[in-house]
Amino acid sequence: MPPKNMAKGWRRFLEEESEHQWLAISLFFVFIIIGAFAIHGTSKLTGMDIVKNAALEDSRVLDISYQNDGDHYSVSHTTEGTYLYHYYDDERTDIINPSTDSSASDIRFMTELNDGTVATSIEENSILILDGSTMSNLSLDTDRGTFKIIDLSENLNEQSNSMLLITDEGDNITFRGITNNGVTSSPMPNNVGVEWQKIEALSDDEWIATGIQISSSSGQNDNPASPEIKPFIGHIIWTGGFTAPMLNDMYPAPSGEFHSMIRMGDEMVIAGTTQTTIFDSNDLTFEHSTITSSAAIKGDCGVVWFFGSINSDSVIKWTKDGHEVIDLQHKLPIEIESHGSSSNIIYMHGMNSNGDNKILTFDYSSYGSIESGRGFLNFSFILIFSIIFAVMGWNIIERMKL
Repeated sequence: MPPKNMAKGWRRFLEEESEHQWLAISLFFVFIIIGAFAIHGTSKLTGMDIVKNAALEDSRVLDISYQNDGDHYSVSHTTEGTYLYHYYDDERTDIINPSTDSSASDIRFMTELNDGTVATSIEENSILILDGSTMSNLSLDTDRGTFKIIDLSENLNEQSNSMLLITDEGDNITFRGITNNGVTSSPMPNNVGVEWQKIEALSDDEWIATGIQISSSSGQNDNPASPEIKPFIGHIIWTGGFTAPMLNDMYPAPSGEFHSMIRMGDEMVIAGTTQTTIFDSNDLTFEHSTITSSAAIKGDCGVVWFFGSINSDSVIKWTKDGHEVIDLQHKLPIEIESHGSSSNIIYMHGMNSNGDNKILTFDYSSYGSIESGRGFLNFSFILIFSIIFAVMGWNIIERMKL
């Protein structure tokens, strides 16, 4: 088309269709403004619900280990005592019932092993293995002493079939390794007065542990009645055999308490009440973040969700690329005491402001999905945006042909 005729075509198009074009553009901008308000109004976290404990009503969940579809093992306390039970296919089977056995009150941990069974301990030099509603006992040798087990973590190297234990030796709390036949190593000698509490495997023959150090010396205003409590992170190496585990490095945090450890590839995310620390096993460094929380749970695709204390109004979604603060539709209704995840659902157990034990569930797959309000609006916005511009472009092309 010659430039002269093209100019005439544009002039005629603008003269004849200006009102329609400006009307369409005006309506589009109105749609953008309304859509922006709607998207902002639905930007809060969805997929959360609060329910009762169907397995054991009015119970306080002290520890829990989830499997598929919400099935789980639980240590739960009621007015009758402490239960250890297995919940499968909507039915509860008591493994330890307080009416006949009070040993469940001695359970301090539950750890899922590589084969899907769950390990705990109720006696010295003994590991209780839970497989469905049955249990078996792994007895440890007593040649190198007797001890209680505070926590354990299986070696990520499945061929080694070994574990690292946190043990209460009576006068100190330390580490021991055990082989698959129950032979224990010597205890680690350099525990430096830390009361170790939790341990998680990071890589082959490598673990991360957290604990606290209690001191009555708190500076100039020493007060034995108000001791200083300092949290610690330990990097432990044990290659098997009778040799004692080695504390390779240790980091003291300024305050608070570490409550969760989540392995993310070569890194360990260590969440605490006053800070979050990330340990990189490649260069053996600690990186610190100001993220605070009461619970941290791994989702999918390298995501960790951080939840605060009761009445907090936001959660934090963390990935290796950074973190995002997401507002809650309602304030967090419980103080979280135990938690787990199963089939895209995070389960948080705790007590509400009225003293009732509740379960807060969160379907993290719903956040940003097409089924959620935010996801539907985003999809609608993109769809309508594309249709309007396609129609406008088609009209311009048709008019240019005249």
